[in-house]
Amino acid sequence: MKMLDLNKLDEEPIEVQQAVAFYASHTINEVRVTTEKRRKYYSVLEDAGLLEPLKSVVEP
Repeated sequence: MKMLDLNKLDEEPIEVQQAVAFYASHTINEVRVTTEKRRKYYSVLEDAGLLEPLKSVVEP
């Protein structure tokens, strides 16, 4: 999995920046969101290699 340097977050694509912001706010503040919205941002992080795909966590 890729490491993200938050000091260089502005160098990442805007989609990744938004997904990181969503992930942080959702994780820290436990914001209630729809599954569809969560899936949208999580898939961006998965595609960027910043988050393990859910299937790899659920399936053996």
